[in-house]
Amino acid sequence: MRILAGETQADIGNFSFGHQVQCGYYAQEHDNLNTDATLLENIRREVPNGVALTETQLRGLLGMFGLSGEKVNQKSGTLSGGEKTKLALAMLMVGRNNLLLLDEPTNNLDPPSREAVAQALSGWKGAIIFVSHDTEFVEHLKPTKVLLMPDGQVDYFSRDWLELVSLA
Repeated sequence: MRILAGETQADIGNFSFGHQVQCGYYAQEHDNLNTDATLLENIRREVPNGVALTETQLRGLLGMFGLSGEKVNQKSGTLSGGEKTKLALAMLMVGRNNLLLLDEPTNNLDPPSREAVAQALSGWKGAIIFVSHDTEFVEHLKPTKVLLMPDGQVDYFSRDWLELVSLA
């Protein structure tokens, strides 16, 4: 995932994205958060130039991830790991990205938060490439293709993907 995101150099081989692909990457480390800024300030920073979103619209997006009320004025550095995950994912969705790369996006989340994240991402209009061991999350997103990559070799499966995820 880090190779696709441009974070790590590949040992062998190469890849290229199609024309006009804008990629957003979620890493479990939450490196994209400004911990001294509030949730609203963090998400506002990701709004593309020339796009005007009101505070109400930004609050609505944060609310989709279960971040609402006065929580949006809290400094991001005071958030729990799960709340940081939800903020980071919301920030990806507000940008110009049309491809999301998600590395274990449900780690650190309690069951209601996993459901909120799955619900928010299922409405995403772009493409999603994700890594997950969470069978309920995978089932909710209904992927069209599943790849297993044992020892760096790609195995493609189109059927019985949920059973395969549960074995991972």
